[in-house]
Amino acid sequence: MKKYLKYSLYALAISAFYCCSNDDAKTEPVIEEPKPEPVKEAVVSIKLGADFVVEKYNAVEIDPEVVIENANGAVAQYKWSIKVTGNDGAVKDSVIGDTKTLLFIAPKANNYDVNLTVTLDKLIKQASTKVAVSETGKTYTSKALSLVDYVPAPAYNIEADSFISKTELLEQRQLDLTEGTEIPLGTFGGYIVTKFDHTVINVYGKRDFIVQMLANSASVKYTPVSVYVAYDANKNGIADGNEWYEIAGSEYHKSTTVKNYEVTYFKPDPAKVAVAGTKDWQFDKEYLKYTDNKNASAFITRTAKNKRRIYYPEWQGDSYTLKGTKLYLPSKDVSDGAGTNFNVGTFDWGYGGIKDPSIDISWAVDSEGNKVLLPGIDFVKVYVSTFVEMGASDLLVSYFKQAEDLNFSTAAK
Repeated sequence: MKKYLKYSLYALAISAFYCCSNDDAKTEPVIEEPKPEPVKEAVVSIKLGADFVVEKYNAVEIDPEVVIENANGAVAQYKWSIKVTGNDGAVKDSVIGDTKTLLFIAPKANNYDVNLTVTLDKLIKQASTKVAVSETGKTYTSKALSLVDYVPAPAYNIEADSFISKTELLEQRQLDLTEGTEIPLGTFGGYIVTKFDHTVINVYGKRDFIVQMLANSASVKYTPVSVYVAYDANKNGIADGNEWYEIAGSEYHKSTTVKNYEVTYFKPDPAKVAVAGTKDWQFDKEYLKYTDNKNASAFITRTAKNKRRIYYPEWQGDSYTLKGTKLYLPSKDVSDGAGTNFNVGTFDWGYGGIKDPSIDISWAVDSEGNKVLLPGIDFVKVYVSTFVEMGASDLLVSYFKQAEDLNFSTAAK
């Protein structure tokens, strides 16, 4: 019995040892990560109105319903196009827009098949509609020949004493515009507003109109001017205040550009004795006073060669204020300080009176500098955005010649 008990206890001890050893050898359970949900394929659906009707040179809004699901961070790209026949007779796609909403406008009466392509990464969806463009019964010209407003800034060339009222002045300037006679704008702020007899179309990928100026003199080839444009969205025939946008050219974002600049010009006292300067050409260095909204005050010098000219428009009263963006135009006296010969610079693009004065309507920005989408323009405001004195040669002044639709030759008249 004792022997049996001895072996039983021995067996129990061995069993306990192995049980403990097996417990120690157990591994922690493996917790599997949840499998990611499968990436759902992107889905794009387009609903587009069946057809639209509009007169030529008028815009119609085409706003499709585009539903995008499972974009996975991709951004949709839009392309509107129509079929056109080239000079070689070949039919090809012509892109007319790259935004979701299209403001369709055409210069010719026709039935247009308008196609929309939406691209989301590698997914491409298409839809199409028809636009029937009808005639208006009107004839058109390429130039902006209707004068809306005109206010010159002081300068030796503005025929200051030739008109007794602004009404009389506008009548003469309308005649000048019709006959193609150059119109003086003076120095900073001087402007002219003209109207086209049709909407100049904002053609995709092309420059749309041109602002031509006449050279200041044989020695100064370019006289840059800035441009505002307006689209008559409500078709009331007026350029309303909220419809004006600035063409942001090459100088718009430069540190030397002063936005919202104002200059107030004061009528000279004809009885005041001229204050001669140290140079022979300075007939009266304190002739015409002006102040600006930057707390500066100075005078425009009356030069010897223009001492019989009045400079200040008599119909303006004792003072008047002109506004706009002021641009820095480099000028250098190259006559060893004598003030008899100057080199004057120019701007690269986006202005009238430069080497290439053609303008893309897509360069238009609002008062905050944000780009705006315009189907076209009806009005153009051209104004002098520089203030440059050239010594004996007097002020750098600008002469407006015309604003013209660059793509008009392709349109039915």
